[in-house]
Amino acid sequence: MKICVIGAGGWGKNHINTLNKLNALYGIVDFNNELLNSFTDINKNCKLFTSIEQTFEESFDGYVIATPAETHYSIASQLLKKGKNILVEKPVCLKYSEAKELYNTALEKKCFIMGGHLLLFHPAFIKMNELVKSNKVGKISYLYSNRLNFGKVRSHENAMWSLAPHDISLLLFFCNDFPKKISYNGFKLLGRDIEDTSISSFNFPNDIGAHIFVSWLHPFKEHRFVLVGDKGMLSYEDSSKNKEILFYDKVVNHDEVISLSDKGSTKIDYETGFPLDAQLEFFIKSIYEKSTNLNNFKLSMEVVKILENLKTSP
Repeated sequence: MKICVIGAGGWGKNHINTLNKLNALYGIVDFNNELLNSFTDINKNCKLFTSIEQTFEESFDGYVIATPAETHYSIASQLLKKGKNILVEKPVCLKYSEAKELYNTALEKKCFIMGGHLLLFHPAFIKMNELVKSNKVGKISYLYSNRLNFGKVRSHENAMWSLAPHDISLLLFFCNDFPKKISYNGFKLLGRDIEDTSISSFNFPNDIGAHIFVSWLHPFKEHRFVLVGDKGMLSYEDSSKNKEILFYDKVVNHDEVISLSDKGSTKIDYETGFPLDAQLEFFIKSIYEKSTNLNNFKLSMEVVKILENLKTSP
């Protein structure tokens, strides 16, 4: 498989280095010559380009789009119309209508398309989902995700659009449904017309509640995901040193008088690994097998739809 990465800065360089490790990096596109030339010696097969059009003279099997979000739609549309397989970083578009158009074009051109929702390939969340399916925590009643840090302050999109696509993808992953009610509260802490902190609440079918708290103006880093069920609770903090999944044997007994049972917590073992490796391996395998399963991109579309709804929520 010969993969070309469009966008060599920011997260793009991680795609470049991972694809190189997987022996699948054959092209890099970036208009910044200085940045592009820093990859001159990355491997003997990798060609460097300053425009997407130049790459069409080559026979790349797939493209990774790791450019700013506002460029995703135009680049993805151009590639799909050429019959190219693509992985688009999150959010895949800034409008649901554009994401739906990309999906329809992929179907028409028989291309594979997926979104770059990395946490769906994270071994900790895959393990947590296995625990949920095995009824370890019983019926889910509540989930929440905190994605907090001091920096990096964005100028083109607010904290919700920049940080929360990861967390929204997890809510959709675990709830396996679209929320029936959404509320949003954002705060412009730096006096600009961009919200730096926000709290969003979700009501899913089957009486499942959830919230997402994101901020780039927070005194410490915290990436925490918590899942509450009627037979127990799960917690995973990606920002912690040990990155443990903890099962809390804590339940509420609904007798004549409500009582609490707390039997402490235990660590859940899981196989560690690199999510980006798993994501790109999935992309390569899907191209190789000519997969027509676009469920990943359908979830990516729903993430954009939720982000749009959040902008108009009361």
